[in-house]
Amino acid sequence: MFDEDFILKWLDEGTIDHAQAEKMKEDLAEYKRERRSKKQIVAFSTIGAILIGIGAILFVASNWEKIGNTVKVLLLVGTTVGVHYAGYRLKYEQQKYPRLGSALVLLSALLFGASLFLIAQIYNINANNSTLVLIWILGVFPLIYGYRSASIAGLCSLLFYLWVSLLYRESPDLDKLISIWDLYLISGISIYFLGVLNGLTEKVKHAETPFKFMGLQAALFALFAHTFKLGEYQPDKIVPVIYAILGILFLAVLLPKPLRERLIGFQADASMSIVALLMAGITLTTIYIPASEETYMVLFNVIFLGLLTLLLYAGYSTENIGIINTAMFWFVLLIFARYFDFFWELLPRSLFFMLGGLVLLVISVVLERKRRELKVQFSGGEQ
Repeated sequence: MFDEDFILKWLDEGTIDHAQAEKMKEDLAEYKRERRSKKQIVAFSTIGAILIGIGAILFVASNWEKIGNTVKVLLLVGTTVGVHYAGYRLKYEQQKYPRLGSALVLLSALLFGASLFLIAQIYNINANNSTLVLIWILGVFPLIYGYRSASIAGLCSLLFYLWVSLLYRESPDLDKLISIWDLYLISGISIYFLGVLNGLTEKVKHAETPFKFMGLQAALFALFAHTFKLGEYQPDKIVPVIYAILGILFLAVLLPKPLRERLIGFQADASMSIVALLMAGITLTTIYIPASEETYMVLFNVIFLGLLTLLLYAGYSTENIGIINTAMFWFVLLIFARYFDFFWELLPRSLFFMLGGLVLLVISVVLERKRRELKVQFSGGEQ
């Protein structure tokens, strides 16, 4: 999207006259107002739908003992189906309130999960298990493509991590095969790769951003955990194989030029493929030549810092303020964590907190100022 600088440039060059410049400025301002309005509607509709869902669940829960089992099931199923149908009508049949329709479809996906757990509780099935979460994912996953819903793609990503966590807790032998942090890292890279695959086809491109965002956050979270002393690091032989497969899959998509050109964030995608291949090498080396705990801590700090630098570069290159914000957030968190590691035992507590607080305030002011400058620059002057 061009901005007012281009209009002034074309005006100075004589490409357009003053009347055309004024018309273009008006159209540009109208476009920006319309875009802000759409974002506000989506935000309010989504928040409203979530609040209604929470309220409905709390209402049923508070009157749980007074309602018969059959009525409970009918109430839960009927509410889920009813909300879903209302969302479908508003989005496709009436088409007057498509964003509200999308919010109701998201609400029905949340109610579907809540109904699963509550019905399981009615019939004395252990509701705290991974199978129900898997059914929830399988039940709402088709809505991502059926309704072209980015919000449900984000929901499915969250549910996937929840399923992974519960599955790991339920399977005592799984911790002998892979650490929870490697499992989160592999899951994050996998979800990110799913986003890359969605970005290759126009019809499913709407799911690219949420999958990439959620995958990136999980991968950064897992790598951040690796930067601490985690005890003895002994991955099983299957772990480097999984990392290597993920890295090769990334290369298969990123190396061919026709595929690469369809993606919106090649630099960020490349950084994830580098992480996958690096982890394949590290875990493979660890199996045969294990290093000390301190060595791994230093190594993962360097990798984490390198990844954040790559993401900052990717954000600047693609003018993606979301990636820059993500990198800055984890960068501050890393500084904070290392500050505690290095100075907690060395400084008096009062000086420790005052100095740490001062450093964080300075960093936050500098980063916020830079972030605002970039936001204005990327949006062509729009605040």
